[in-house]
Amino acid sequence: GIRVNAIAPGEIDTAILSPGTDKIVETIPLRRLGTTAEVADIIFFLCSQQASYVTGSEIHINGGQHV
Repeated sequence: GIRVNAIAPGEIDTAILSPGTDKIVETIPLRRLGTTAEVADIIFFLCSQQASYVTGSEIHINGGQHV
């Protein structure tokens, strides 16, 4: 069976951050940027047997910016 899921990362702390990103942190409910490890954890979960019944989902990884 084919399952289709998506991730929607918000501001993630990488080497290619846009100028002014530090001001965005103030608007994030968790008051920090996400990490690449946190994004990887979600991808790993979606590829695992633990997510075998998950389909048609968009998972937001954004510290609460999108509720």
